[in-house]
Amino acid sequence: MIEKGGGSAEQRLYDAVAHWNTDTGYGLADLIHAACQALIDGLDSPTLRELAGASAHDSSWDIGDLVGKSLREIGIPYPGTVPPGFALAAGGGVARRPGVDSLRLEVSPVPGDAGGEFQVRVYVNGTEMTSAGAGLGMDPYDVLVPTNRLVAASEPCTVAIARCECGVYGCGSTDVTIARDGDLVHWDWSLEVPMTRGVSFVAAEYDVEVARVAADHSWETSERAAGRRVLTDVDRDRLLTYGLRPSWVANDYRDQELFQVALQLDGDYQIFVGTPWRGRSHEELADEVCATLALPPSAWHATWHAIIPTLTKPPKIAGPSWRPARF
Repeated sequence: MIEKGGGSAEQRLYDAVAHWNTDTGYGLADLIHAACQALIDGLDSPTLRELAGASAHDSSWDIGDLVGKSLREIGIPYPGTVPPGFALAAGGGVARRPGVDSLRLEVSPVPGDAGGEFQVRVYVNGTEMTSAGAGLGMDPYDVLVPTNRLVAASEPCTVAIARCECGVYGCGSTDVTIARDGDLVHWDWSLEVPMTRGVSFVAAEYDVEVARVAADHSWETSERAAGRRVLTDVDRDRLLTYGLRPSWVANDYRDQELFQVALQLDGDYQIFVGTPWRGRSHEELADEVCATLALPPSAWHATWHAIIPTLTKPPKIAGPSWRPARF
């Protein structure tokens, strides 16, 4: 991948070391190549020369020893010690990363999926990052709704940005730590990284793009629009007084005319509350769903499923209309 603004020779070697996996050996060939390139770029030390002449078949223990000595001899800090948003400067020390990168975000359907699944795709300098990372962008509900998690604050926060192509975050994962630094916003990748360096954006341009994608609902189906409204407007504090937290919202896969809200109850139960569409708009449906969830749970028509197999009785908050869920 072409990486705009590759940084100093010190930074390129640092990045190669950071992305070498000592357990699997992944990135070892790149590490050795980076050591060779560092010599060409003017860095030099006795052990760096040994590292440049190492083989991908050498033991991780021996390579690790060469890496540690090389970094100490050149005066490069060990990976993990450079603050987010900073990069190694030529000749030593660290410097604030410049805002040379560009960001574009889009919501698009998941390829090959017929069930209305969507992903948030991330483009940095025109190159799509989510497929280069774990494989698939995160669902908009996980990134943009009910809170836009891409908004940058002075306190760094780590956000899931990509998941495995199977659709499960954790099977494959790419995270980004987002931090505002004056007139800049920095992203630093972790887990399955799509590129070997962090990226930095002009804060004003970043803020406009992040706000734009959150306000763009042109991609939404009626189901998704209703889901956004419910997740945004539902009284979460009231639900929490009963130990309930919204988990997901979607049409019932068995009946597309039934909109369902799933809630977790203290980690012990899943509760499902269904509302029929009956030809209504997504605003009308969302209003009814929120009005229902504002009632005491005992007044709901709901189904329940015990997450813990030993729980055979309905939860204590169940009302007379509650029934066991059928899958």
